[in-house]
Amino acid sequence: MRARWAIMRCEIKVELREIDLKNKPKELIKYSSKGTVPVLVTSNGRVIDESIDIIKWALGISTKNTLVRMNEFHSKDEAFEIIKENDTNFKYHLDRYKYSKRYIEEDKEAHKWKALNILIDWNNRIKENSGLQSQGWLLSSSESIADWSIWPFVRQYRNISPEEFDKEKGLKELGKWLKFYLNHNSYKYLMHKYPAWKHENTRNYFPVDSSKLIL
Repeated sequence: MRARWAIMRCEIKVELREIDLKNKPKELIKYSSKGTVPVLVTSNGRVIDESIDIIKWALGISTKNTLVRMNEFHSKDEAFEIIKENDTNFKYHLDRYKYSKRYIEEDKEAHKWKALNILIDWNNRIKENSGLQSQGWLLSSSESIADWSIWPFVRQYRNISPEEFDKEKGLKELGKWLKFYLNHNSYKYLMHKYPAWKHENTRNYFPVDSSKLIL
């Protein structure tokens, strides 16, 4: 989701092949032996198979988006520290809370609260960076690659129990931050459902109907 978000917000159009992971096409393995998504193949044949690297790629070639690019971002080390925390610690606890039936030997509630403590820390960051009239962000008063990289995972946590998330006082600012993305005009294009790709399928492009996007 975060790779698609970056591609869309950077106003890049790509051919999209929706993959059925239970029936992986040989073309996927051809480009990435990992056999996981996302995989991006650029026009010059470069293969990028990590979502954070796809975000960097999108920002690097974009001339449209106002988000500060990587080589101009003054706090990029801090950004990647937060992204690393998300991709390791938070995702570890989120998976064991969300998919507790897969991790039957794990304590679901313990992982829930460990994930929540990380969310509360992010909430406090956003609170510190918000003004009376402005939206708060993870790093400063401006949106950054950290916000793009993390919000889809916060969405996953909220989706487990939306009512409980929304009532949690320690997540008030994080909730407002998440709603910015969920209510964004581009969100419905991000969530557009594509049929699984097959050899005989016609080409699909992402984002669909991009002329209507307000970025």
